[in-house]
Amino acid sequence: MRFLDKGIDIPDDLIRAVNEGSATFLCGAGVSVRVGLPSFRTLTEGVYGRLGEAWDDEPAERIAIGAEQYDRALRSLEKRTHLPKTNSRVRIATTDLLAMPVPPLPDHLSLLKLSRDADGRPKLITTNFDTLFEHAAVAGGFPDIPSHCGKAIPRPGGERDYGILHLHGRIGDPILKLEPSDLVLTSADFGDAYLRDGWASQYMEDRMRLGTLVLVGYAAEDAAMRLLLETLDADRDRFRDMKSIYAIERGTPDSASLWKAKGITPIEFPDYDAIYATLAEWALYAVDPAEYKSSRVRSILTKPAVGAAI
Repeated sequence: MRFLDKGIDIPDDLIRAVNEGSATFLCGAGVSVRVGLPSFRTLTEGVYGRLGEAWDDEPAERIAIGAEQYDRALRSLEKRTHLPKTNSRVRIATTDLLAMPVPPLPDHLSLLKLSRDADGRPKLITTNFDTLFEHAAVAGGFPDIPSHCGKAIPRPGGERDYGILHLHGRIGDPILKLEPSDLVLTSADFGDAYLRDGWASQYMEDRMRLGTLVLVGYAAEDAAMRLLLETLDADRDRFRDMKSIYAIERGTPDSASLWKAKGITPIEFPDYDAIYATLAEWALYAVDPAEYKSSRVRSILTKPAVGAAI
């Protein structure tokens, strides 16, 4: 289905999953970048700047930055700047860099409307630490939607399995009275969440058995998604009941091949404005398909014919 004249077709299976409430959107930094928050790269650069440090003088960090492995650079930086019996300067800087005035959030609200369960409750997963989805929920008519983070995320399929689910943790928000949590920020954190303890990989494996997953705001080679995407791809080979995964992203010459190599179906657009314009229109349809179709028909019937007299 094509929601805009110059948009891209959304697969019928995905449209159906959203309408049935069986699709869950997994949203990354690209969503919040559009309103002024940093990408993982610019966040890493900002942390170095806040601490007055440079990676050029540290071979491990210079190599990690060059390979776009920002989680590994931050791990090395945290180890060499952390003083005993003090809070991590890297995590304090991260929180400071993500605190910002709350702008209008139409993209976040569209994603909340698309990622609703069969009972109409938003159920959206994000690896972002910021609380912009919570602010969008309050402003958009979902004031009672809970916010969960890290290991406290409700188990997939349970009675509490809805709300805004911060897979990698969340910063605090005094306006919304949300407490901060531990963050999955460095390579050590990722190793614990996806390998040693494995709670995040187990969560995503269970999630993928319950419904369609839609990635928004990620690139195929994002460092923050490396272990997650590899986990999902390995699980698909072992378990035949894993559901489809789609990725909505701006296309590049190589991106479609990179997504497909991970077992993910790409839905690629020419630019980000086209992506979020389509998501906004799709959200209108998802909220009330019958009314949306009637409105489209009325619009076509009342549109003046080309060359008609005014």
